[in-house]
Amino acid sequence: MLNTFVNGKMNTKMHFQLFKMLMLACNVSGFFIYGFLHFIFFDFPFESYNEVVIVIKLFAVASSFAAAISILLLIVDLIDYAIQKRDQVNISFHIKTIAVGMVILILILSACNGQLAVSKGIKKDLTTGLTASYSNMEPGNVLLVMNDEVINHTDIPLGESFLLVNDKVKGMKVKDGKVSVGCALKITDQKGNILLQEKDLFAGHDLFNEKDASYLKCTVSTGKPMQWEEKYDVAVTFWDKFGDGKIENKVTIRSIDIP
Repeated sequence: MLNTFVNGKMNTKMHFQLFKMLMLACNVSGFFIYGFLHFIFFDFPFESYNEVVIVIKLFAVASSFAAAISILLLIVDLIDYAIQKRDQVNISFHIKTIAVGMVILILILSACNGQLAVSKGIKKDLTTGLTASYSNMEPGNVLLVMNDEVINHTDIPLGESFLLVNDKVKGMKVKDGKVSVGCALKITDQKGNILLQEKDLFAGHDLFNEKDASYLKCTVSTGKPMQWEEKYDVAVTFWDKFGDGKIENKVTIRSIDIP
């Protein structure tokens, strides 16, 4: 089919077939990437509603990409047909190939530009299972710190506290050299019961110098009603009060007796 297009012998039916092939290829590629990410982050607690929204957006983006390529290739073919009909210029194989390449390059650059403008993704500390689901503000890495040391486990002695840290954060909006950040904390047991919930730990003290805001941390304390040898889900959300950036951290800890 590509050879037929290059030689200017495409008809309406063949363009439609090309569109269907591109639709299939784009959507299969998109869902393959989606499935691969789920395979990597198999223990990440994805929410059903968010998953449905992601799938719908993924289908829309992949289909739009396929439609855009098909339309642009159709325009190239129509222009070539019109020029040949008038016998003004005979577009050679190389010129038409370059035109198609330029169209695809423009689409790729546009997609990259859009990706840079809206940064979304997930990062994970493989040693602790700590994850960061981010949008429009991105952490360089995530880690747990206890007694001024980075820990590679989630066993926390009952009564001790630890820090949940997002380091080298970028993407927050700056006003007059300051950034404004919120921090919400929720701790639940394995049955879903809420043990602690704070809507904004930074309330009243949420303005920071731009250089200090690249290191976002939340202190998490353990104690009653927690029990030894029980697991608890810790969820911390940082958000940009000047913009629309957000980082959602999740980790499961095990409460142990003081060694």
